[in-house]
Amino acid sequence: MIPENVRKLKLLSRQLTESLMNAALCAKEIGEIARAEIDDPDGGPGANGNGRQRNRANTQQRPLLDEATLSVIWRGRTLHLGHTQGFWLLARLARRPNQYITHVDLLGEIWDDEFTDTSVLRAGVQRLRVKLRRGGMGDLADAIAGHRGRYMLNLSARH
Repeated sequence: MIPENVRKLKLLSRQLTESLMNAALCAKEIGEIARAEIDDPDGGPGANGNGRQRNRANTQQRPLLDEATLSVIWRGRTLHLGHTQGFWLLARLARRPNQYITHVDLLGEIWDDEFTDTSVLRAGVQRLRVKLRRGGMGDLADAIAGHRGRYMLNLSARH
């Protein structure tokens, strides 16, 4: 197979995987919100039948990444990131928030093993944070946490 076709197939496969993962995550969040609403239709904390307290504020809100427009939607704001490594990096981090992903995995998935130097990843993360801050999404930029060559989207209660 021609290398360019292989590259295109890998890209399409990655895009399909991301879309399916986003759909699954959205379905999970809708279920959590629906369960919270059933537990307490007034929106306050309510017992869910087994003694645990639930509150809609406790459900994690992930950024929505729109592959059709190559934009991120976060807390009512939309920012066009374009077909950049930043868009794909944020999509990858958002797929599994609060879990560190190694630089090897990120470089392999986002840069297709084209680069193996961690400085490329650090620069990509920095560019993404700057773009998010300029687009009024500073809290989302701050949620991108790095530790010893690993990165995660930290969507804990503080964000």
